[in-house]
Amino acid sequence: MTIDTGRVAAAPLSPFAGQGWRHIAPRYDPLSGEGARIHGGRFNPPGSFPVLYLCQNRPCAVAELQRFGERQAIGVEGLLPRILYRYEISLDRVLDLTDNQVRIQVGLGLDVLTGPDWTTCQELGSALHALGPQGINSPSATGVGEILAVFVQQIGLGHLEPHLAEEWHSLDEIGR
Repeated sequence: MTIDTGRVAAAPLSPFAGQGWRHIAPRYDPLSGEGARIHGGRFNPPGSFPVLYLCQNRPCAVAELQRFGERQAIGVEGLLPRILYRYEISLDRVLDLTDNQVRIQVGLGLDVLTGPDWTTCQELGSALHALGPQGINSPSATGVGEILAVFVQQIGLGHLEPHLAEEWHSLDEIGR
């Protein structure tokens, strides 16, 4: 599937105000999207641009950690310790793919947004990033909640403020 950049450029952008949640290793900067820039993520190919992937609630962040751990040989426990940050977010130009009408306009189904092949999503993210919006709101591939992919270089007058929420040193602490 190929993204139609004309359809992406014509899609409406929405404001986003709320909270985000992100788990990271203790040594990482909570405002850096460098890991995603280097390794890639659902909405950015490896070696492209920095993106902060934020869940919109704690259960989503836990599900994303579990999903990440399942794809690693060391498992979730091997990823510990982790730091959970809660973010206060206010952006004014976000592509909202949680809205079915916007998905139709862009030409993407939920199966593509939450499926295992990231190719089309990365193509969408690259096209959108080039147009200047601040990010993408999308269903989480875990099936738990929604994520916000924030294009770090394009926050502009937007607001993204992290607060240390929890430290996870054991699997029991994650499940609280």
